[in-house]
Formats: sequence, structure tokens, C-alpha cells
Amino acid sequence: MPCSASSTTVLRGAADMTDTTDTTLNTKGITIKRTAVTFNTDTDSPVEALRPIDLDIAPGDFIALVGPSGCGKSTLLNVLAGFIKPTSGSTFVGDEPITKPDIDHGVVFQDYALFPWLNVIDNVAFGLERQGVGKQERYARALENLDMVGLKDSAYKKVTELSGGMKQRVAIARVFATDPSIILMDEPFGALDALTRRFLQHQLLEIWQKNRKTVVFVTHSVQEAVYLANRVIVMTARPGRIKLDHRIDLDHPRDFTSPEFRALEKLVYDQLDEELAKTFSLEGGQGYSSD
Repeated sequence: MPCSASSTTVLRGAADMTDTTDTTLNTKGITIKRTAVTFNTDTDSPVEALRPIDLDIAPGDFIALVGPSGCGKSTLLNVLAGFIKPTSGSTFVGDEPITKPDIDHGVVFQDYALFPWLNVIDNVAFGLERQGVGKQERYARALENLDMVGLKDSAYKKVTELSGGMKQRVAIARVFATDPSIILMDEPFGALDALTRRFLQHQLLEIWQKNRKTVVFVTHSVQEAVYLANRVIVMTARPGRIKLDHRIDLDHPRDFTSPEFRALEKLVYDQLDEELAKTFSLEGGQGYSSD
């Protein structure tokens, strides 16, 4: 797997952390083998979104994907979700190839993707109903997961009565309720205000430390990536490749102002600067310079 020389200081990942999690929990690794994606268009030449990527993600890892706009972060996430098929290569969750969407591959979107005609508890219980879970059990599990995100008292509210942050917490509860082996998150906090985003970052970390699911988290925020993940992947400008694969050895909760945190932010920004310049050049801009 491509890896920057600066990653030689990388230390421990999820598998190395002190783990008090129940080992019977459902979590699996992800394998990406020479996976590439090219989109064909009606009017333009084919668009090469991803060049062949190789990546092994251990069970319980929290991966943050960062990179310039249009670099293929969301494309890769959609491949892992089974929403699109790669042009070449293969992807696996555990030993199973990814060929289509699967309720075992939980997805949290930026725009919540809740059903407005259902109340909160029925939104959270929706996947459980599809799994054939009886009403009493699925409501009990839905309430348990709403309690986990601090929304048990809002179980019977309409979705339209919730704030944006509350809607995203419902979406997170819905994904965890079905006990998927992996969770894919596409800029889930990108549309939220700074205070709500910070609160949900804390809450997500608490849930992950308890459940230790394998998480792949797409973000444009370097600070968010360093704060949440135990491994940060930096992607190049389109066509996307892996430029940096760096494990982070900082205990949670992490201090944004610490020298260690700042150094990791600088490492990621240094890798991104060149790729941002390439992106602006491709878009006909005047390039990028950091202050």
C-alpha cells in the first residue's frame, strides 16, 4: 500500500489500543484490491475518478479519508457501499465480495436521508423491520440506540420537528441499530454549525469506542480527520490515488491545541497543498497558495 516516508513514525492503530470492547460484536475488516473507477459520459471523454487502489483496513479501524474536491473520496465510499461497481479490481468486507448494497454495510449521508413520513423511532427501526425483527424487539432496539445518541425522549416526534443535528443523530442511531459490520460516513457533519459538529464528533467517538465498528469517514476537514481517526488517508487530485496512509497515536479525547495534534495537522496539510494546487489547475484556476 502506498505510504509516505513521513509515516514511519506511525505507531498504533485500533488493534493496538487497550480494548475493553465485547469481542462478540459484529465488526469486519475491508480489503480493497487494485480498485479503479472510470465514468463514461454521453458528451465528454471518460472521466477517470480512481486509479487502482490497494488498501487493507483492519476490523475496528476508524479511517478518515481526506483530499481535494473531486478526488474520488465519495466514489470510493460508494464502491464500498455497493452503490457503484468498480471498473476494475475488487473489494471485500471480511471474506465477502462487495457486489451490491447490503444492510450489513451501514451508510450515514450528509443530508440525513430520513423518511419524513415516519416518526423518529420508526426511522430508526426501519432497517430492523427489513431484517424481519418483530415489532416489540425492534422498538426496544431502536429506543436503545436513540438513548445512545441522547434522543430517547424524542422517539415519537416527527422528523420535521428536529434540528439538523438531531436529524443526524437519528441517522447515526438508525445505522447502529442494525448492527452492521462496517459503517461508511460521507461528510456526515459537513452541513452542521461548528458547535453542533463538535458535539457530534464527541458523541460519535464515544459510540465507536463502545462498539468498535470499522468506520470509513469522508471529510474535507483536516482537524476533524486528526481528531476522530486512528488512521488518516490522504488522496491525490483526480484521478484519486493514496498519497499518505498515516496511523495516529494520540489518546482520546484529543486536544486541538496540543503540539502533537498541531504537528499531525501540519503533516496532512503539507501533503494536501500540492494536490489542491493540481485541483485548481485542472479547474482552470490560478493555483493554490497557503498563507
